[in-house]
Amino acid sequence: MNMTGTYCVLVGIASTALAQIALKLAGKHTVLHLKWSLWLLLSLTAYAVSFLTYYMALKSFDISKVQPIMMAGIVTIISLYGFATGENFDRMRLSGVILSIISIFLISKS
Repeated sequence: MNMTGTYCVLVGIASTALAQIALKLAGKHTVLHLKWSLWLLLSLTAYAVSFLTYYMALKSFDISKVQPIMMAGIVTIISLYGFATGENFDRMRLSGVILSIISIFLISKS
């Protein structure tokens, strides 16, 4: 993987995960109130960054390589966030996170 493409993939993973977490946090507030609006704005901004970095990553790598890596990375980050905030985290979810990490390794080496 080249560094520019790798950077785009990593930023895309982080920004997509951030966008989804911000949406989750926005859901804790009443619609159209300031805190809701701020979380929603953060989510929209993060999704825009994610879209642009995904586009740039596709210029460097095959979609069959980039998409699975990004999705597995996003699943891992969001699952770990859920665990950190007290959401249910059983053996099956832990197994899924471990398999996601293994899949990122295997796909990146192909």
